Amino acid sequence: MFKHIFLKLSLGAFLMSACMLTACEKDGPIDETDPNPPVEEPADTKAGTVSGSVVDSQGRPIAGARVRIENDWSYYDVSTNAAGKYTSPTLPPGGFRAVAWATIPYQGQDYTLRMGMPQASDYDYFDAKNGVVRNFKWQISGPIPDREGAYFGATLELMSGTGSIWDERMNPGDNVYVTLKPTIPLIDGSIGEVIERSFTIQSGNDTYLLHDIPAGQYEISCIRVTPDNYQEQLLIGTFSQQWEAALITFQPGEYGIGTYENGLKRLSLYMNLNR
Repeated sequence: MFKHIFLKLSLGAFLMSACMLTACEKDGPIDETDPNPPVEEPADTKAGTVSGSVVDSQGRPIAGARVRIENDWSYYDVSTNAAGKYTSPTLPPGGFRAVAWATIPYQGQDYTLRMGMPQASDYDYFDAKNGVVRNFKWQISGPIPDREGAYFGATLELMSGTGSIWDERMNPGDNVYVTLKPTIPLIDGSIGEVIERSFTIQSGNDTYLLHDIPAGQYEISCIRVTPDNYQEQLLIGTFSQQWEAALITFQPGEYGIGTYENGLKRLSLYMNLNR
């Protein structure tokens, strides 16, 4: 028996100040006969501009994605056209960098997610004097190079015990094995794999973070193994209710365009002994 849990704890994020907003687009046709149309880089880059494409994890163009060309005091926003292409306005001299987001519907909600880039160096500042290409691809896992300790995947926070009865908490040295089984396709439409993680209990009321889980819906369960190899199924769920298995969905973050993290909320669950 399991329940469907939606928890709404915030992930810290910030919005950068705006002093200029403009867009420059050129519509182009999309090949409806090809489910995976090729996305080509612009043949020529215009001096003083940034151009490129935004595609999903299967390489298909994303229309309406927002691309921000920014420096420390200003930014320019442009949107991709039907072919997933964008071109910035002519930029003033100086260093800029490019960031992109796409709004994705999933399970009746809209997620505004940070897009990835092919190379780590693409996240660096550049001079667009001679024209620059910056392409983006939707990543559902992996580190975000310009955000220390951040990932494109979601974070799951597991807490040991509910705090009601000390004796029902786990003991330091116990190992916890967590299994996440996808129940439907992930947020990008791909078929997810079973995820298995583990950690060792450090204290009776500690918390444990499992990072970089591709956003989707999962059935989660946990097993405790003591140092003398005693095993038992743990209960997992909310502060007030826990079950042997729970159905969880990672939720969209509170902020949209301008969220430089992944755009997902941290999901927090409580573990307890099955007694």
